[in-house]
Amino acid sequence: MSKFFKLVPDNAGLLVVDVQEKLFPYVDRPCEVMEKIQQLVKGVKLLDLPIIATEQYPKGLGETIKPLKDLIGEKALFPEKTAFSVCGDEGALKAVEKAGKKQWIVCGIEAHVCVLQTVRDLLEKGYEVVVVNDAISSRSIFDFSTAIAELRDMGARISSVETVLFELFGDAKHPKFKELSALVK
Repeated sequence: MSKFFKLVPDNAGLLVVDVQEKLFPYVDRPCEVMEKIQQLVKGVKLLDLPIIATEQYPKGLGETIKPLKDLIGEKALFPEKTAFSVCGDEGALKAVEKAGKKQWIVCGIEAHVCVLQTVRDLLEKGYEVVVVNDAISSRSIFDFSTAIAELRDMGARISSVETVLFELFGDAKHPKFKELSALVK
């Protein structure tokens, strides 16, 4: 799979990996990362893209952070998993496959564990993947930066929230462009 592809709304979905109550407060830049994840969710909701938000062992790590869970809404799927990779859990993988999308935009935590293993497995399964570097984090900046390098080496596209959203909208004539413009200000 080439990392040089254009995101197309009809082919794309958002995967929010393990942004959970008991771990998220300890990642590097939690406020900035949360702001960017929320901005990304709001933007893809304008386009009505599917959203899957996974939860790694919620008994131990808690549920998806409430403000984010409320923003994502009931329409999204929140599969529980114990495998670090979304693709390593039958229920979570079925949710990805059922969405029927070829391209996945990935955000969440931790960059060097669940995000990295998920992206690796998605790429191995033939999906096109964009990792949104300002909407992922780890507890250590060193783990984060190592993950970004590994993800790029694996063939994932590394981008930012604003770049991804403008690419998905494609044109200032898009009927919801004013809403996007207000979102990124």
